[in-house]
Amino acid sequence: METAFAELPLALFTTLAPIGANAFIVLFIAAFAGKLNEDQLKKLDKFSAVPAVVVLVGFIASIFHMANPAGAIGVLSHIGTSPLSNEICAGIVFVIAMAVYVIMALAGKLGEGARKGLLAAVSVLAIVFTIFCGMAYMMATIISWNTPFTIIQVLGFGLVGGSALGSLTLALAGVLEDALKAARIAVIAVAVIGAVLAACGLIGMIVTVGGMTNGTTTGAALTSGVTMYAACSVICVLASAIVVALQKGTAALPAIATVLAVIGVFVGRLVFYALQMSVGISMM
Repeated sequence: METAFAELPLALFTTLAPIGANAFIVLFIAAFAGKLNEDQLKKLDKFSAVPAVVVLVGFIASIFHMANPAGAIGVLSHIGTSPLSNEICAGIVFVIAMAVYVIMALAGKLGEGARKGLLAAVSVLAIVFTIFCGMAYMMATIISWNTPFTIIQVLGFGLVGGSALGSLTLALAGVLEDALKAARIAVIAVAVIGAVLAACGLIGMIVTVGGMTNGTTTGAALTSGVTMYAACSVICVLASAIVVALQKGTAALPAIATVLAVIGVFVGRLVFYALQMSVGISMM
């Protein structure tokens, strides 16, 4: 696991940015459920800055991975041919849409139609961005990452973490109880789907890598060193989903769910980076 900490900025980015982005899905669900009055929706608008800040902190963390941050602009010239370029492009598009919604929300300029339309767009772009975060790691030279399990786990982590952070945002705005009256099943569905995808993606990756080998190491040697951490990650994300399902109208349980999700996702991302195996000399 020591080598994984060399990728700490990216681990923070792929933990925080997808969690913050997918939290807007819960805000979208709450706005469309129809149980919140205009005053409550305006309160929710004000607290939309919470997941936005989490997203921005994630993006700031990613900058520290770059030797020359200005080089990110040049990467955009390879959109369509480079997974990294596609990820950056998807991230920029999402952040722009998120910024438009949050700025208008904080300014109190959102009517019902604009709020629903922007939240719908931001939610869709959040999922697209999260998927591209996973696709950025699918490269032929790193055989342990070049599997569908990479995308599955990143998307799952984003959804389960987003369901927790989104619920916490509703609680901070004082509208969680009323929102859950109409949207509990939908919020729980996001959490459960995310937890299942995260667990399956991480476990599937470990099983797959365990059967790989190259000229210098074996997948079994890599997986033996991360099994305990992977179990911790899976337990935390499953526990987070359970807490989301049990939450009431206060901020206590959503806060616990968010902490569990962040811990579980971050540890899971470190496991992912620790399982880096190149093509090497030969492959089975």
